[in-house]
Amino acid sequence: MNFNMLVQLFGNISVIAMISLLIGQLNYFRNIIYGKNNWKRIMILSTLFGFMSVIGTENGIRINDAIANTRIVGSLVGGLIGGPVVGTLAGIIGGIHRYQIGGFTAFACAASTVLVGLLGGIVGTKHDLSKMKWKYILLLGITAELIQKIMVFLVAKPFEAALELELQIAIPTTIITILGLSIFTLIFQNLKMMQDQSGALVANLALTIASRTLPHLRTGLNKDSAEKTADIICEITSVDAVAITNCEKLLCVKGIEWEQPFQGEALAAQVAKAVFQQQNVIYQDKELVFPRNLPFQSVIGAPLYHRNKIIGSLQFYYRSSSFRMSQTHLKLADGLANLLSVQIELAEIEHHTKMRQQAELNALQAQINPHFLFNTLSTIMSYCRTDPEQARSLLGNLSDIFRRNLRNKGNFHSLQEELDGIKSYLEIEKVRFANRLTVLMEIDESLLHVKLPILTLQPIIENAIHHGLSPKISDCLLTIRVARSSHNVKISIEDNGIGMSEERLAEVLNRQSQGIGLSNVHQRLQSVYGNEYGLHLESKSGKGTLVTFEAPLQGP
Repeated sequence: MNFNMLVQLFGNISVIAMISLLIGQLNYFRNIIYGKNNWKRIMILSTLFGFMSVIGTENGIRINDAIANTRIVGSLVGGLIGGPVVGTLAGIIGGIHRYQIGGFTAFACAASTVLVGLLGGIVGTKHDLSKMKWKYILLLGITAELIQKIMVFLVAKPFEAALELELQIAIPTTIITILGLSIFTLIFQNLKMMQDQSGALVANLALTIASRTLPHLRTGLNKDSAEKTADIICEITSVDAVAITNCEKLLCVKGIEWEQPFQGEALAAQVAKAVFQQQNVIYQDKELVFPRNLPFQSVIGAPLYHRNKIIGSLQFYYRSSSFRMSQTHLKLADGLANLLSVQIELAEIEHHTKMRQQAELNALQAQINPHFLFNTLSTIMSYCRTDPEQARSLLGNLSDIFRRNLRNKGNFHSLQEELDGIKSYLEIEKVRFANRLTVLMEIDESLLHVKLPILTLQPIIENAIHHGLSPKISDCLLTIRVARSSHNVKISIEDNGIGMSEERLAEVLNRQSQGIGLSNVHQRLQSVYGNEYGLHLESKSGKGTLVTFEAPLQGP
């Protein structure tokens, strides 16, 4: 084996590897290599790896009107990274250059460069170069060299000269091709790791900003939430200035002070207009005219969406110009704008949920069962002559119920206030049940100060009275218990009524039944205290129903 040739060829492949390593450090080329496939990417990669094939030929070793070189490594790696089209085009560039140099192996070498590039493209569609196993690299290098040598034997004339040439260069060129392919694999594995780390950094940065802006964007996109969001972005990122707009005006600017507010607003309006027109992330430096008093040379603008409609823009301003701009900044702007858009939509969903819950709560507050009211009035009328004192007492209890419903405008009150209202309601029901109803209250008075969402107990007790006890003929018992349970207050309402089937029990808390009483209480408790809270129901037909729930002693 010719060791001098091996050393020279190794120097040749080292030059190509060094060029690849230097180019790979540039964000632009790294993003091209691992970016989306399009004609721009194809042409750039084809030119780049075709140029590497040319360098491999130019630095080759001339032997008897032929050249021992590393030409096929460029087209082979180009195919592995860019696919069959890139591999073929890179092979054509390297092949044409080799053919123009001449020699009895010129056509064979040119054709083999194209074939090897196509081979690399086919393999690259099935195997990622950054994950390729070493045995496949070895097999691919040997196959590429075999293709070249077979072409030389088939096409180059005279055959004796071709045979003599391959006897001299076969082993060195095969070793260098395999070694070169291995070096390129290591280089691109390193580039892939750098790309992944960059993407992870952007994702982590965007998620950090999103988590910190979430409390502020709960109110939607407005001047106050925009200012707080822009402050957080400037604090965490290397952005020189941040501007946020809606569809009509500039909401805020943070970062480097804009000396001329009017010019700054005009600039932000230009960027927003471009974002709205393209409906995508934009990046401008030369097309945009920056006012002289503003120290910016480039800007990234990203749309903010709500229900698939653009409602504003997020703008990043930089002192540097476009050729220094990293793809990381573009990904950050795009990803962050998407996260902020999701937060804005979630804020509206949360707002609508609260409005719905408040509407249901208002309905509960205003809800006086017509049957209960008419029956109570009829009972009062019947007692007016026979027992005026009883009638007066019933009127007092009824007026107390009305007064509390009209007065309760807040979201919370004490357990004491809740029980006082329930006592008035139960006094009326006792009379209406004509001594069929017995109420037991086992209350830990040290817990009466605990705050509860208003109308928590009343819907549960009304449900027990009307659906559980009312159909029963006699011996109706309702028990209300309030006790301490670790750091919570535990409240239970139990009746010995007709109970419910398992199917009916499942429907009650899932809004599949008529009315909004129990389901509203259940969801409000979970909304206020967390999903581990809420109503727990136990019931059997003919055995009665037990409803329990807990609330923190410290309140919401």
